[in-house]
Amino acid sequence: MPFPQISFKYNDGVKTVLFFLFSFFMSMLLLVPFASVHYENVTLNAVHSVEVKLDAIKSDFQKFIAQDSSEKGCPLMVQELRQSVFGTHMVKEAALFDSSGLFYCSTTDGSVSFQLFESIERRLEATNTTLSYSRAAVTGLKSIMLIFTNGKNGGVSLLIPPKYIYDVVQSELGKDDIHTKVEVIGRDINPSVSSRYLSHKRFKSKKYPLSVTSYIDGLYYFQYMLNYIWFGFLIAGVSTVAIVFQQHKRLVQRSLGFSLNNALDQGHLHVHYQPIVDQRSKEVVGCESLLRWNDPIEGAVSPAIFIPLAENLGLIEDLTYFVLSEALTLIDKNPELFETRYVSVNISRKVASNAQFFDKVTSIFEGKTEELQKIVFEITENGECSGENMKQILLNLQKFSALGVKIAVDDFGTGYAGLDFVRQFPFSVLKIDRVFVKNITDESSIGLPLLESMIQLSKSLDMKLIVEGVENELQLSVLSKMGVKYIQGFYFHKPMPRSEFIHLLKKNVGQPQTASEHQPACEPEYLGNIQSL
Repeated sequence: MPFPQISFKYNDGVKTVLFFLFSFFMSMLLLVPFASVHYENVTLNAVHSVEVKLDAIKSDFQKFIAQDSSEKGCPLMVQELRQSVFGTHMVKEAALFDSSGLFYCSTTDGSVSFQLFESIERRLEATNTTLSYSRAAVTGLKSIMLIFTNGKNGGVSLLIPPKYIYDVVQSELGKDDIHTKVEVIGRDINPSVSSRYLSHKRFKSKKYPLSVTSYIDGLYYFQYMLNYIWFGFLIAGVSTVAIVFQQHKRLVQRSLGFSLNNALDQGHLHVHYQPIVDQRSKEVVGCESLLRWNDPIEGAVSPAIFIPLAENLGLIEDLTYFVLSEALTLIDKNPELFETRYVSVNISRKVASNAQFFDKVTSIFEGKTEELQKIVFEITENGECSGENMKQILLNLQKFSALGVKIAVDDFGTGYAGLDFVRQFPFSVLKIDRVFVKNITDESSIGLPLLESMIQLSKSLDMKLIVEGVENELQLSVLSKMGVKYIQGFYFHKPMPRSEFIHLLKKNVGQPQTASEHQPACEPEYLGNIQSL
C-alpha cells in the first residue's frame, strides 16, 4: 500500500488557523504587564524631562546671583536681564530680589519694590529652589514661577507659562495616548483629565514641588498592542510552524511506518551489493548487502531514516531475514561466481540477541551449509545491550562460527566497546569505518596514527581487515602503503542492484588471482576468499 498523501485536510487547516489565532491572542495578552510597565516608565521619564528643562533655565540665570546684584541697582541690571529672557524660549518674565526677599528689578516694570511671599520664603529656606503657581501681576494669567536663590546674594524669579511645562510632559506621554495631569505645589496646571480611566500612576519630582500623574484607558492598551502587533504575529507564527512541523513529522513517521510494514509485500525493498576488492589484484572478493527502499510515491527513502524506524517498530528482524534470503538467492543461483566469494549481511544487536536467531537463519538456508558458509555476519560495535543479551549474542555467534560462518565487527572505532568487545566474540574480520578514511588528505594526516593502531590490532588478533569508505586514489595509496589489502568504497564500486553486480562478477572472473593470497593450501578450493577473511 503506497504512502497516504501527507496533506492537511479542511479540518486540519481550520485547526491550524484556530491555533494561530489562539497563539496570537495569548502572545498579545503577555504584553499587558509590559504595557503597564511602559506607561510607568514614560511617566517617570516625563518628570525627568521637566527637571532637565528647569535645570537648564536655572543655569542660564545663575549669573544674576553669583554676586549681590542689588548693589548695582535695576538700571544697570534690567537690560542684561531682558536679554537673558529673550534668549530663553520658555521664560517670559524675570525679576530679581535681594537677600531680604524684596524685589527690586523686573523685566516688565524696571525698578519695583514688593516683598516675596512668606510661603515661598519658607520653601526657599529648605531647598534654595522652588516653584509657585499663581496669577501674573501684569497679565493676570496663571503662571509657573521658578524661584531660586543662593541664600546670601538674593535670588531670581522666572515666569514660565504652564503650557510649556505641559508640552514637555506631553512630548513624552502624548504619543502613547496617555492622559496626564501636571501639578505644581499640588495645583493642577491643566485640569482637563476625564474621570473615566483604567489606571493611573503619580510620580513626584525630587528637585521641584512638581508631580506628573498619567492616566490610561482602553485606547492606550489598544495603541500599545497595535505598536507591538508584530510580536503577536511572530510568536503565533513560530508556534504554528513548530506545531505544524511536529504534526507533519508524526504523519511522516506514521506513514513511513505503515508503508515500511507493507514494503516487503509490495516489492518496494531491494538489496544492493557493494563490492569488496583486493586492491592488489583488483579482484572482487566479496560484497556487502545493503537494503534499499524505493517507494513509488516518495522515491528513494534513506536507510538512515528507515533502519532506525524499523528498529523502533520491531520490523528489523523481518528486514534482516529478507536480506539473508536475498543473499542466499544470489549465491544459490550463481554458484560459479561464488566459489571463492562471500556476501556479508549486517546484523543488529537486537536481532543477534534473539534466542530464535540461530534457528531462523538455519531454516532460511534449509541445510545448505556450503551457502551459509559464504555468508559473513557484520555486527556493529555500537549499540547498548544488557548482560543477558550479550550472553545470548555470544551463544548465537558461537553456533554460527562452529558452522563455518565468518563474523565481522563492523564500524570499528566508532563505538565505546573497543578491544573488550572484540575479544568477547568469535570475530575473524575487522571493518574500519569510513570516518577514519575521509580525513586522509596526505601521508601526514592527523588520523593516520589511529588508523595504524587499528591495523596493528587486527594483526595482533589475527583478524582480516577491510577498510570502508575509500573514495579517491590518495586514500587508496596511503592505505596501500600501510599494508591494507581489502577495500570497500566508491573508488572501486558504488552499491549496485543484483543484476549489475552479477554482470560485474562475470567480467571479473577471468582476472588473475594468486592462490597463495586467497586460499590456504589445506582448505577446499571453494573457501578461497572466504577463508582469507
